[in-house]
Amino acid sequence: MTHTIFKIIFLPIVLILIGALTLSKVVQAADSTKLTTGVFYANGQSDTINSDDVTSISVPLLLSVKKDKLSFGVSMSYLTIESGNINEQGLGDTTLSLGYDLSRNFTVKLKEKLPTGDENRSLSTGENDTSVQLDYFAIADKNVSFFGSVGYKLVGKVAGQNMQDTAYASIGTGRLYSDKTSIGVSLDYRESVFRNLDDQLGIAAFISKPLNETYSLSGFAGFDTTQTNSIGVSLTTKF
Repeated sequence: MTHTIFKIIFLPIVLILIGALTLSKVVQAADSTKLTTGVFYANGQSDTINSDDVTSISVPLLLSVKKDKLSFGVSMSYLTIESGNINEQGLGDTTLSLGYDLSRNFTVKLKEKLPTGDENRSLSTGENDTSVQLDYFAIADKNVSFFGSVGYKLVGKVAGQNMQDTAYASIGTGRLYSDKTSIGVSLDYRESVFRNLDDQLGIAAFISKPLNETYSLSGFAGFDTTQTNSIGVSLTTKF
C-alpha cells in the first residue's frame, strides 16, 4: 500500500502534497521510491497567515520511499503568497513523515513540520508542528478502493496569535479503469489552527494517469465551506 502525495489539509504546500497522497491511495503499490513536483494554486483560508483571504502558488518537491512496512517522505516547496499588504515569495517549510503498516489496511504516521520558511515574510509560522495520523485503505474489488484518515496536530504556538491544536479527518473512494486512469473523491474536515477562523469541511476530486512505466500525471481540485478553493497538477517519477 502506498500513501504518497495529496490529501487536502489546507496549507498551500500541504494542499499539494496531500492531493497527491490521496491519489496514490486509489491503487496499492509495491516497494518504491518516488519523486513528485507540480504547480498548485489556492485561494482562501490559510494555516500560515491568520487570514481567510490568502492567495498562494506552490511548486513542491516530494521524495517518498516505501520498503516493506516502512515508508518515509520529505517535502518542501517554493511559495508565492499574497494577502492584503503581503506579497512574498521564497522557500516554505519542510515536512518529514514516517509511516508503519500496522496491517494490510491500516498505517500509522508521524509527521514533523520544520520551520524552514521565513516567518518574517509570512512563509512560515516559525514554529514546529507535530502530527500523528492513522490511515485506512481497502480494495472492495479489483477496480474500487476506499480510504480514510484521522489525525491530530500539535501546533507550535506563536506569541500574540490565538492558536490551537487541531484534529482532522478524511474519507473517500477511488476507481481504477482499464487504461490505468484512476479517479477519486474525498470529503475532508479540519479544525482551524487559528481560533478566530472557521473550521473547514470540503470536497476534493482527483484524477491520475500513467504516461509510461516511469512517469504519471495527476490533477486535483477542491472547495470547502470557508470558500477556500484549490487546483493543481503534479508529475511523479518512479525509480
